[in-house]
Amino acid sequence: MLTHIVFYFSTLFLGLQAHALDAPKDPFHPGSKTYSFTPNEKTFTCSGRAVTVVSPANRNTLAPVVVFGHGQALSLNHYRKTFEHLAGKGVAVIFPAYDKGFFDQDWQRMGRDFIQLTDCVLKQSPQLDASRIIYGGHSKGAYVASIAAGLAPSINPNAAPKSVVIFAPAGADSSSLSKIENSVVLTVVFSEADTIVSREFSETIYSRASSDYRQFILLKNYAGQKADHMWPLTESSMFGGGPEGPFHYYGSWKWLVAAAEDLDAGGDRKNSFLYGDAAIDKGDRTKDELKRSW
Repeated sequence: MLTHIVFYFSTLFLGLQAHALDAPKDPFHPGSKTYSFTPNEKTFTCSGRAVTVVSPANRNTLAPVVVFGHGQALSLNHYRKTFEHLAGKGVAVIFPAYDKGFFDQDWQRMGRDFIQLTDCVLKQSPQLDASRIIYGGHSKGAYVASIAAGLAPSINPNAAPKSVVIFAPAGADSSSLSKIENSVVLTVVFSEADTIVSREFSETIYSRASSDYRQFILLKNYAGQKADHMWPLTESSMFGGGPEGPFHYYGSWKWLVAAAEDLDAGGDRKNSFLYGDAAIDKGDRTKDELKRSW
């Protein structure tokens, strides 16, 4: 009897894992693994710091850009598959080393550096479209991206975002949020099993940002996996995260690509995968929770 029980739960576990690795089959789904472009990686040095760009090498038109801020003590490798996915879909990624070390807490300066490093890369990358910029990030990087979104219009309008998509921000700065341009479309994602940062930060960014178009997504547990703080990673760290799975296919990959595709189409918030019903569809009966300002 015990052998049968062990076999049952082993089979169930393997079934959940197999389901968890299923990507959307529809090639037009932004989380599908059907690609039209080849990722190309290049590293720039700006103000003495490394800035990596992963871009679609064979795209013959200007590429929209996601500027992505890393979490605390997390590197390019922890998000690499996400960036390669975006590049494969025709979206470039700028990955700036916006902080000066583990203990750096000068948030306003980090926000300014986020902008300035972005501008440095844009000036050297004619294949990137500076008119279609998305600020993104995870944890500490999401916090810094939200600050940078408020500072950019006055510091460097040429590097200012048209939309913002951030995951589990580790803080909220009301003074910067009040300076975000009204036309910017803001998406804040918090996950229900996050025990590292407070949901209050995400709620504050959603409620206090001056953008006319804001949405808050609560990422739910599903497919046998917990929506914890490290879900955006595609490689494990000492704190968790990785490998790729449904949280990417139906979450971060889907939302970031959809934000770029929306800008490609004119930026009118008609892309259903981020601004419609498909935004909270997880490929099964599970749905995320969503609220919008419009």
